[in-house]
Amino acid sequence: MVLFDEYLNGVKEVEKLGFDCNNPQFIPEWYLEQKQFIVWRTCHSYGDWILISAMPRLLKEKYPDCTVAIPSPKCIATKYNPKNWLNRSKDPFNNVVDVFINNPYVDGMIDELPANMPVFHDHFRIYDPANLDILIVEQMLKYWRFDAKTITDSAPEMYWSEEEIKEGNEVIKKTFGKDDFGFLYIDDSFYVIDEEKRIPRMNVKRQLIQSKIDEFSNLPWLYYAGTNINETVYRTNTKSIDVRDLKISLRIQSYIKSKSKVVIGHQGGYGTDCVSRYTTCYVIPLYSPAINEHYIRTTKYIR
Repeated sequence: MVLFDEYLNGVKEVEKLGFDCNNPQFIPEWYLEQKQFIVWRTCHSYGDWILISAMPRLLKEKYPDCTVAIPSPKCIATKYNPKNWLNRSKDPFNNVVDVFINNPYVDGMIDELPANMPVFHDHFRIYDPANLDILIVEQMLKYWRFDAKTITDSAPEMYWSEEEIKEGNEVIKKTFGKDDFGFLYIDDSFYVIDEEKRIPRMNVKRQLIQSKIDEFSNLPWLYYAGTNINETVYRTNTKSIDVRDLKISLRIQSYIKSKSKVVIGHQGGYGTDCVSRYTTCYVIPLYSPAINEHYIRTTKYIR
């Protein structure tokens, strides 16, 4: 992989991004003293951004007088080619908006980087070779001179508007009344492609998901599968509604998931990671045995 410097120039090929905690480097003091921060990712899927969504709040808590900005889609487009993320999103550079809109800890978006201003992005992190399961935002904040012991409230977070909350509650009431419900994120397509030579492991993952569904057999479900649930290997004992049929935005879908009793499925930024702060999420991790920088403290991993 290519390591980028603070001016977003590729400098060299490396096996692992960041600094070993046994020989760490830290963000310059002079940068912190300016108190004008930019939160930046070099990858732009929804999941990439949601994993660092707590960073503006945590920066504000440690550096109370700072301002926190994020790049606009226009700004991101000046640095990257969207085709690298089109397999995950039709408009990948807009993911930063979907994740951070209404966030009270973000002071604004920038359309261009100030001249000669460094950007200490997600390649500037401190990792622990003895413990790979540390969320990327925690690794980044260690570089920002946070004490590792204090970074515990790092799970992804979202801030919905009053209009979004109202619409979400109306959908819940119309669909389930006052009953509890669950959400299934059971789109296997990405994983089947990724693991076509490891079908036995894919079957194990499916069985683990089905077993967890069976534990909540009395719940009605919303689901996302990329197809009708009857065309998948998964089965429920109660009604299952394709969330796509509700014709609501991804943000409304996420709000509804946050109000569910349980979320079950494959790990994914939209599917599970975005709501593990708000509800119980049973998740098949992307990677095993180490979950690496995708590890979220509030998620219950099944494997």
